[in-house]
Amino acid sequence: MDKKSVIGFVVIGIILVAWMVYTSKMQKPVQPPKQNTENVADSNSAKLNNNKVVTEKKDSAVSKNNSDEFGILFHKNTVQFSADSLKGYERFFIVENEKYSFEFTSYGGALKKAFMKEFKTWDGKPVQLVDWQKERELNLMFTSKDGKLINTKDLVFTQVNTEVSPVDVSKQKSFSLKYTLNVNGDSTSKIIKTYTFVPDTYEFKVDFEFTNPVKFIADNKYQVVWGSSLNLTERRSDEEAQFSEAFSYMGGELEQMTASDFNKELKFDANGNLDYVSTRNKYFGVFLIPFSRKGDGAYLTGNKIHLPDEGSKSLFSVAVKMDIKNDALEKSTFKILLSPIDYKILKAYDMNLEKTMRFSLDWLVRPIAQYAIIPFFNFLHMFIPNWGLVIIIFAIVLKIVLNPLTKKQMTSMRKMSTLNPKMTELKAKYKDDPAKLNTAMMKLYKDEGINPMGGCLPLLLQMPILYALFGVFRSTIELRQAEFIWWIKDLAAPDILFHLPFKIPLFGIDQISGLATLMGITMFIQQKMTVTDPKQKSMVYIMPIMMTLLFFSFPAGLNLYYFIFNLLSIGQQYYTTHIRPPKEEEIKPSKPGIISRFMTRMQEQQKQMNKRKR
Repeated sequence: MDKKSVIGFVVIGIILVAWMVYTSKMQKPVQPPKQNTENVADSNSAKLNNNKVVTEKKDSAVSKNNSDEFGILFHKNTVQFSADSLKGYERFFIVENEKYSFEFTSYGGALKKAFMKEFKTWDGKPVQLVDWQKERELNLMFTSKDGKLINTKDLVFTQVNTEVSPVDVSKQKSFSLKYTLNVNGDSTSKIIKTYTFVPDTYEFKVDFEFTNPVKFIADNKYQVVWGSSLNLTERRSDEEAQFSEAFSYMGGELEQMTASDFNKELKFDANGNLDYVSTRNKYFGVFLIPFSRKGDGAYLTGNKIHLPDEGSKSLFSVAVKMDIKNDALEKSTFKILLSPIDYKILKAYDMNLEKTMRFSLDWLVRPIAQYAIIPFFNFLHMFIPNWGLVIIIFAIVLKIVLNPLTKKQMTSMRKMSTLNPKMTELKAKYKDDPAKLNTAMMKLYKDEGINPMGGCLPLLLQMPILYALFGVFRSTIELRQAEFIWWIKDLAAPDILFHLPFKIPLFGIDQISGLATLMGITMFIQQKMTVTDPKQKSMVYIMPIMMTLLFFSFPAGLNLYYFIFNLLSIGQQYYTTHIRPPKEEEIKPSKPGIISRFMTRMQEQQKQMNKRKR
């Protein structure tokens, strides 16, 4: 490997390290707050194992809050809500199908819990996505006639259904759950919420109906609100916070909200034709999609908070603005999608929901990830159930695709090595004049028909693919908790062999990854085979050690890919060096005058620089 190729490789390595360090928080694994985990685990287990039907209980805290605070507020206003809307028994109703189990409550006529049947949290608990502290979502907000802000989550609705809970929709075509709320103490003004469910999908519909809204809603406006972030599901809350975002899609543009600063509240308020709003964590998301007509705007808020053990969480609220079109009877229908962030699921809606799948260097990585890597992975998985084998086959295929570039790289390196005597002469001749030395070197490359960047080009072309793989392996639901072999239990997380009693300086790592170690060994072997200049021997050790330490915190799937790719490169290099070395004419410099446009431009630019210096 010639000096310029080594310098190019170092530059690439520095860029990679800087980018990876920027996008990865080197913190020890942290858990969500103890209260979070225990509450979710206990309530989740209780609800999933509870096959009893209708559940009723008296919630003294909520009842007191409703009757005292909101009762006084409303009875002083011109808008009067019935006594039943301010206090009463809380009734639960469970609806499930093959994908989910949803629990609804008469408090707000809202969604209380949402279990994803096919998924577990990092510690084996059922995934429950509705915020464990607030426990009521899909509420309505509006301003009363006397200027008071009303949120229906604080009111008790009447459950119309008499069916026995739980209802399994997988055994029927559809099912509707209905809640009503009387306003002004009579039946002339009502708020009605009707949920409709169908089998084998993460989606459900909700109809919001207002009878005589002109009597109790000011400004002819209301909002449909998802008021909190989804529950944490992964081991590292700080990493999950990196993926937590809120979105609104309107006018063909995706507005993205990322809470990166602690205790700094963000707000986004816009009017116009709205397609959807959404919020997500690392692997799951909720989408509020106006169905009967487009929304009239979006309102998003967000901030970031600290959690114990150096953890963090991003908090978001999303709302769809709706204008009241009919003073006598206003009705709107929404599709609610509460699902894993799965490209196939989101893409099937043909509403650009998949744009919420964000990657680092999104403009460069997204096309590679969405149109090449993910479809190819899904295709292979149709025939190969083990995702680890899919990654290995992908590495082999990619190595075959990049083989022509790799061969050019090796040929370019060998050609450069034939110029070493001439380059040494030029360095001795112009040792006191760097400008003339550069000019002479460019002329030598041109006369010999060699591109000094030829050895670095394949490495540069692989960088976007590596970035895309990094994003895919970190955030793709298909690889979440996907086992491979032996100690590798999750291809989307580091394959930790053991923890150190201290953190490695600079990198902040206290865990040892098996695949990252194997990847570092193969990188060392590669360097040993290519670096022959005694002055560059330090490269044999520096780069592998640095990259290994960096990759300790990366997903096992990425390290598996890199390890297999390096093994294939070592085999190819051994084959071309010892079994079938290139013929002399293959590495002999080209005839004078054969040079790329790139080299010509470089020579012209060098001449111009020399003129300016004079």
